[in-house]
Amino acid sequence: MAMADIWPDGKAGGAAIGEWPWLNHTDLARDAECFETPLWAVHAILDVELLTPMVVDPCCGQGVLAKAADQRGYHVFASDLYDWGYGASNVDFLENDDVLRFVPNATVFMNPPFSLAVDFVETAIKNGARKVVCFQRLSWWSSAKRVPFWSHRPPNRIYVCTDRASCWRIDIPPHKRTGGTTTDHAWFVWERGQPGGTQMGRISKAPSVSVPKCI
Repeated sequence: MAMADIWPDGKAGGAAIGEWPWLNHTDLARDAECFETPLWAVHAILDVELLTPMVVDPCCGQGVLAKAADQRGYHVFASDLYDWGYGASNVDFLENDDVLRFVPNATVFMNPPFSLAVDFVETAIKNGARKVVCFQRLSWWSSAKRVPFWSHRPPNRIYVCTDRASCWRIDIPPHKRTGGTTTDHAWFVWERGQPGGTQMGRISKAPSVSVPKCI
């Protein structure tokens, strides 16, 4: 696979004007676990974590993370297994070693499907990512069945969102995205070469952050 095949010049996809383009894709959105990351949470983590110059978002959806990183001056490759109107589609990050082979020492910046989050992190690290910054529900950290993973692969830093992060499924149109969520979310960070131990911090909509401290 050539670089041009996985790093397209055009980032924008074919989102329709008028009716929400994913309105009739509920089954796919549910099966793909495609939930959008709140923009405030993306900017909050970018305010406190420096990414590498090359950034990969392997489950980009409509490009919320990728666009924010691009605006900060990072060179971003965005892809997804499905075509949600942004980035390269039909790219299976879990099966395609070429993505990180072309961008060694990249940061993998992502909000993967909850059920596959462990696989995405392991794949990123195995294939040479310098840094992994992953958004997930906080229950991912407290999951009993994932204890072996956390014992083997403890993150360097966790930033808990003190404001509720409403992650809407992509098929729900903006005008129906009312109310909030009771679900806690956090950013999990792995960085090669960092000392052991997991530091905990907090981020919020306000331009402030608590300094991570070891647990």
